Amino acid sequence: MKKIAGLIFVLSVLLCAQLAFSAEKVTVYGENAYVPYAFLDGNTPDGIYVRILQKAFSKMDGYDVTIELVPWKRALNLVETGRGFACFAPYYRPKQRPWIEPWSEPIIKEGFAAYCRKEALASPRPNWPADYKDLEIGIISGYAVPNKEELKIQESDTNEVNLKKILTGRIDCFVNDDASVRYSMKQMKIPEGQVLKGTQVSNENGYLGFSKASTEPYKDDFVKKFNAVITEMKSNGEIDKIVSDYLGN
Repeated sequence: MKKIAGLIFVLSVLLCAQLAFSAEKVTVYGENAYVPYAFLDGNTPDGIYVRILQKAFSKMDGYDVTIELVPWKRALNLVETGRGFACFAPYYRPKQRPWIEPWSEPIIKEGFAAYCRKEALASPRPNWPADYKDLEIGIISGYAVPNKEELKIQESDTNEVNLKKILTGRIDCFVNDDASVRYSMKQMKIPEGQVLKGTQVSNENGYLGFSKASTEPYKDDFVKKFNAVITEMKSNGEIDKIVSDYLGN
């Protein structure tokens, strides 16, 4: 009996090793400076999307997924050229980004808002983009901000750079995800009243966007399994809990 039990144990170990060895190794790309959603803590990826995706990928049999965070323009370029399998979390812009196909199940909802130096909001500016056309507007490089072609735009790589530009008067307002801007303001300890919220620009869902140019034979299976896992995590409250725990709500 001991010999049989030992043989079963050895076979189990070998089977687990074989399954691990046969798992498809996949890399997905995200932004390295999109707090609190995706950023590098030292050299370690962290953030709301990172934690959601790490949990989701751990539920997908047959895949060993690595998350790599890079500047956003690079992440998009990797997917556009087919050198990257997928990136997170672009907003749904199929006409602007026809090289993303398919788009995953929506992961979470974000909300773009305009944050401005207090002088720029001396008079109310409730209407986007009409009330902001006379201002210098900062955005993150590569971001698909609604109606940005109608505005005077300056692009920078991070929230921190844009917020510093507001404080020094180099731009009037900065448009990005509401929670992301508030998180950065808190981290930078910006005095209350120095940077004020103007208007809510839009509400957007974030997706995992797959490269149309990718030729991986497992692509359809990966998309199907990922969508099923995200749908389940949304329905059972797992995603809401990850977001709430991260933000300390």
